[in-house]
Amino acid sequence: MKVSFCILSVVAAVAYSAADAATTPNFPKAHFNIQFRQQTDKESYYDSLKTYNQLITPKEFPATALPFAVIAPTKTNNKGLEQVVKIAKKNGLRVSARSGGYQSGYSSNMAAVDNKKQDFVLLDLSKLNKVKIDPKARTAVAEPGATGLELYNEAIKYGLHFPGPHTARVTIGGFLLQGGMGIGSRLHGAGVDNVIGFEIITANGKTVYADAKHNKDLFFAVRGGGQFFGVVTKFHLSLAPIVKKPTLVPTYNATSVQIDQIFAIFDRPQATQLLDFYREFDPVAPKALENKVVFVVDAATNNKQYLFASVSAAPFNSSAAVTKSQGEITSWYKTLPTNYATSDPTTYSGVIHGSDASWPDDNLSYYAEDFWFPVPLDPRLQEVLIKQWDKVPSALSSMALNTGTWDSPTRSALGYDRSYSLCIYSTWKRNGTASWDETNKAWLDETVKALKPYTLGYYANELRPKNLKDRDYWRKCYERKTYKTLKVTKNRWDPNNIFKSL
Repeated sequence: MKVSFCILSVVAAVAYSAADAATTPNFPKAHFNIQFRQQTDKESYYDSLKTYNQLITPKEFPATALPFAVIAPTKTNNKGLEQVVKIAKKNGLRVSARSGGYQSGYSSNMAAVDNKKQDFVLLDLSKLNKVKIDPKARTAVAEPGATGLELYNEAIKYGLHFPGPHTARVTIGGFLLQGGMGIGSRLHGAGVDNVIGFEIITANGKTVYADAKHNKDLFFAVRGGGQFFGVVTKFHLSLAPIVKKPTLVPTYNATSVQIDQIFAIFDRPQATQLLDFYREFDPVAPKALENKVVFVVDAATNNKQYLFASVSAAPFNSSAAVTKSQGEITSWYKTLPTNYATSDPTTYSGVIHGSDASWPDDNLSYYAEDFWFPVPLDPRLQEVLIKQWDKVPSALSSMALNTGTWDSPTRSALGYDRSYSLCIYSTWKRNGTASWDETNKAWLDETVKALKPYTLGYYANELRPKNLKDRDYWRKCYERKTYKTLKVTKNRWDPNNIFKSL
């Protein structure tokens, strides 16, 4: 990474210091740990900005990405957050929030991705991580800092499931505000389709509740576009059975519940045949089956591999259609050489941790982009995917082709029904060589360019720091009619643009 980022940040910190000291707002210190940009203890300030992504470390942030203050609740409650928003607004500061440290680089630091470069405060909600299950109503209330794993582990006690993140350590807040294509989304809808209400602090510093009957415009917009409208402090969620007989008392756990599955690893020569099968099979497979192809690299040999997984989001062994379809998969893969294959059931734990392999090391750089593709897959797109995967420089990188939500059960800002999402992660460890960093970024940029002709739009998750000159980025993340609706809703609820610009 270029040294100029670090130098720029240090200069910016010095330049802002005098002005900051004279105008420091009186935030409620009793409930928060507050780190100010102008404070003498710079290391504590930078520590509060840390993410799990080493693409750009806090000391390398551009000047506009350094928040005036990082404000984090000291306890697991949201007491005082409304006051923080009011004080920030009164002092001409904008507000950004993050639910955890998974953002890429400085994506939650909105001045870095926002054409409006006003100063801002960053709210770190990672300590707001409570999950409460109502097994009788089959609902949950989750705070934004709760991880997918925390929600899964609480819900499964009663035999219930939420279509949450494929990577269990991702937080619910970021996952749902962006839409949330999760485990079982093909059957149950995207994560946002299963949000039945939420509590959000809006630009006037007051908390409002939104659902299908109350503040309906906000309810539509936040589910898929939440980062533009306020600070969500609670999500009210609908849960679905993942066992035949859900209970009202804790009975199950993640290792006791079995899930139908097929899992196979194919080497590079079978790539075309696998994608051909996927293109034909997935559109007609039962909705209970979530089918995905994951592009990986064998670290030991550097050989390109393709993982195929088909798991059921319905109760184990409850569907004849699932059994029949998975039998078709088994018959097919036995006609090809496989590196590894199994049709044995897995556990719920195996499913919710299935995509964790590339995330355990906190010292990684992620440079990523997500796309929506129409159904069925274009054969030319398949060729591009294989060609680009052959070029991937780092064995830590991956791509995941996820079966999408087919007939969305609700209307939300997410859109792009009947589509596939492709998550592209250029992942590597920095070694101090700028050329290595640039090589990994260049591969993803080239891949994005090659795939562009086949896309419906981008998935609005900001995993790749955006060029400030790309003023149409958000417009490309939403369907045209939806984007216009979001603009109207933004003007109503955040007329002074306190939160991120749309």
